[in-house]
Amino acid sequence: MPADLWHLTAAALPLIFLLVVLLGLRWPSPRAGVAALALTALLALAVFGLPPHGAATSLARAVALSLDVLYIIWTALALYQIAALTGAIRGIGEAIARLTEDHILQLLIVGFAFTSFLQGVEGFGVPVAVTAPLLLGLGFRPLEAAAVPLVAHSWAVGLGTLATAFQALRAVTGLPARELALDVAILGGVTAVATGFAVTHLHAGWRPLRRTFGAVLIMGLTMGVVQMLVVVSGNWTIGVSVASMAALAAGVQLARWTRRYGAGLGGLLPAWPPPEGRREPPRPPVPGVSRMSFHLAFLPYYVLLALVGLTTFIPPLHAVLSAARITVAFPGTVTGFGWGTEEARATLPVLGHPGALILYAAVLSAWLFTRLGHRPPLDLVWRNTARQAVPTTVTVLALVGVAMLMVYSGMTNLLASVLARTGVVFPLLSPFIGVLGAVITGSNTNSNVLFGTLQRDAAVLLRLDPVLIGALQTAGASLGSMITPAKVVLATATTGLAGQEGLVMRVTGRYLLVLTTLLGMIGLVWALI
Repeated sequence: MPADLWHLTAAALPLIFLLVVLLGLRWPSPRAGVAALALTALLALAVFGLPPHGAATSLARAVALSLDVLYIIWTALALYQIAALTGAIRGIGEAIARLTEDHILQLLIVGFAFTSFLQGVEGFGVPVAVTAPLLLGLGFRPLEAAAVPLVAHSWAVGLGTLATAFQALRAVTGLPARELALDVAILGGVTAVATGFAVTHLHAGWRPLRRTFGAVLIMGLTMGVVQMLVVVSGNWTIGVSVASMAALAAGVQLARWTRRYGAGLGGLLPAWPPPEGRREPPRPPVPGVSRMSFHLAFLPYYVLLALVGLTTFIPPLHAVLSAARITVAFPGTVTGFGWGTEEARATLPVLGHPGALILYAAVLSAWLFTRLGHRPPLDLVWRNTARQAVPTTVTVLALVGVAMLMVYSGMTNLLASVLARTGVVFPLLSPFIGVLGAVITGSNTNSNVLFGTLQRDAAVLLRLDPVLIGALQTAGASLGSMITPAKVVLATATTGLAGQEGLVMRVTGRYLLVLTTLLGMIGLVWALI
């Protein structure tokens, strides 16, 4: 494979193109993805000597890999729409908000734990769109209401949205699932604790942060430790969801203790009501807010957790569901420059896939809500799901196609050889590459698709652990979600700050820089020991 300036520039051109059209020209992601796919195919065929049958093979494999991710995206969106259209999501938020008048605990419960839970089960900007107006209604200033969920949800994106981004990283890199999930959970646990402190600091600076250290640490550690335990059990799909539910429970208990004892337990809990932090008077309730009980509102997620538990702890059931599989084989290819890609296979367990479990949960939840007098409008569920999922589907298909064409033509390996020249400091840079991918493409999933194989190949060339580098990639992309333009626009639109996106990004960007540097330092030390 020639490594001259011309071929290096050509290999980087698809990434440069995406950077320009998405950030500079602000093209919609589907349009940018399709255009980048066409450009990459042209370069692969004309510059890197990929034969037509090789290009066809790479695109067919891209479709197969995309289905593994899209199965989760479509079903997760449907489950969320059922919860949202029955009033369950609003009911959960209102029930949590009524627990305490301590505004720092409100911030931790609603702005941190509930936001993380929404990221665990849905993503796609929903945590920001739902939580920001709730915080505004509780009296938090608009800038805080916009910035807090952006920062708070970022730790949870790596294994959030029922592990969509993780599935994408697995699909394009072929890294071992259990080892990768464990490393992602460890890094996610660290950033969970750090983002808890970040949102508290964002609200009221250092003084209350010192006073509420124990409460923040309890909730952050609860998220990190529970997520790791769930991942170790093999259920990374619900790792963030269960961890956030545990943190919600911890926050509820803290609120009860604080209301009863005030500043107690040796200063572990916040004073009630705490003096620090300026807020506006609470806003009146939003018309149409559900008055469901908390447990009824949580019904779809109880159902999902029950189904995951059944398939985990009843091996015969898991075996039956996993028996129906679709397997496709892809032949090996060789470019005109001699770069070869080995044969590969893609397998989709139709009935036992995480997406299938989410689908079962959606159907059961709709039936149960109907029986309980909260019938979801199924036609609206379908329309809303399709409206959100179709652009995402086009983007995922296009970007996975770009990634596979770059792999099969040798472009990824060529760029990885350049990155390998950074030597042992590469783990420090790895999460920043993930951040760049998230900012360019707008999501952790797309960042993993775009840069996952590049980071893996660079790690192999440097004789570093590719699983660790893959985890740093997705952890960095996860944090990058706090400044992605689409989510920032959602935050400003729902808090009355439309047109002030730059201000919000300056606030969240400070925390992004600190947290990403922390990840890089952890990765560097981890790689050296």
